[in-house]
Amino acid sequence: MTRLKITKSGINGEGIGFFKRKPVFVDGCFKDEVVDCKLYDEGNHYRGKLIKILEYSKERVKPKCPLQKICGGCKLMAVNYNEQLKIKKELLEGALDKYFTHFDIPDVIPSEKIFRYRNKCNLPFFEHDGKLINALYRQGSNHPILLDECIIHEERLEEIRKQILKVLNKNKLKAYDHKEKKGLRQLLIRGFKDEYQVVLISGNDRFDQKLIDDLSAIKGVTSLYQGINTVKNPVHLLNGKLKRLYGPRKIIFRSGDYKLYLSPEAFFQLNEYQAEKIYSDVNELIDKKVDTIVEAYSGIGAISLYLHDKGNEIIGIELEEKAVKDANENAKLNDIHNVSFLAEDASKALRRIVKSKKIDILVVDPPRSGLDDEILTTIMKTKINKIIYVSCNPATLARNLDVLSDKYKVEEIKAYDMFPNTPHVETVVLMSRVER
Repeated sequence: MTRLKITKSGINGEGIGFFKRKPVFVDGCFKDEVVDCKLYDEGNHYRGKLIKILEYSKERVKPKCPLQKICGGCKLMAVNYNEQLKIKKELLEGALDKYFTHFDIPDVIPSEKIFRYRNKCNLPFFEHDGKLINALYRQGSNHPILLDECIIHEERLEEIRKQILKVLNKNKLKAYDHKEKKGLRQLLIRGFKDEYQVVLISGNDRFDQKLIDDLSAIKGVTSLYQGINTVKNPVHLLNGKLKRLYGPRKIIFRSGDYKLYLSPEAFFQLNEYQAEKIYSDVNELIDKKVDTIVEAYSGIGAISLYLHDKGNEIIGIELEEKAVKDANENAKLNDIHNVSFLAEDASKALRRIVKSKKIDILVVDPPRSGLDDEILTTIMKTKINKIIYVSCNPATLARNLDVLSDKYKVEEIKAYDMFPNTPHVETVVLMSRVER
């Protein structure tokens, strides 16, 4: 057993101390705490199994969720919210220090809601005492934990989830059996206010009309889908066959003056309150109208639509064809005619576009892996005036900024708490081209 002083938080919300000049990562503790732990040497660092906390941080609070310690989804819930914001700021500054250069960033912009902000749930089905239930996986394992209530989920979403379980049990449905390739695997619900889209991921089951009628009678269930997926360990359960059973193909999210169609497969931010703030701030970073704005990784087109009055032409680029179809429909829905979307690889599309027109502003909103080498090389060969980088991963952001800094200067950095109680932080960076 080893005694450690925890000096900071890691990117996954764990505490970090040092032993023999090597970092020790310990789940379940925070800065300024003294702990006893068992060490496991993993080469250039140690993994510590927490045995006992001897001195507690003054910022520690009792988590509101009884599953917080074993679930692992909300690792920062055990510290007060102001401390959570400080941790996220330190994580972002630390990543910039390590991979790029030092920046004193402003305080992280807090979320309007700390709990009940998540507009989507994605939970597996299990059977317990002869009943179908939703459960969470115990952190770092395949062992299920019975879920009674998730206080991160939006309240109405949780109410609908519980009503769906009652209906499924009333109709005597079972959890998935890999041998039979039948039964329920996963429950997906997404919605806003009182309009919710429900997807039941199952095996080769045929749902009878009574079940469909009972589910669609739940107040707030606007549309109902069945996703059929019998792959043993699928990367994405929604990649199987998707069958609409009831209601419209898409739900509508209203954001400020805009409306967005959302299909079950469409990516959309889980905290719409912070998403709207980010879209608005990206819009404000453009101080005058320009000719051409391009958004790479545009998804269903939310940012591009927000920017429609800042450019004579806005072009969104997205590899996923279904998302592009949604985005073009969203442009029509909002009666916006200067925004269009392409289903294409971002780097290839960018190379083609710059041959025929000058891009004034490039907006990028890549996945957690950041911008790959190909698109970075493409950007560096262009003469785009400004780049607005929307990031969900401080480490990949910092690495990308280091590459781009050869021709672009960072003008402004803003950080947002998109996911309270977790270590994740969203960042918006404005860069301007400079002649070296």
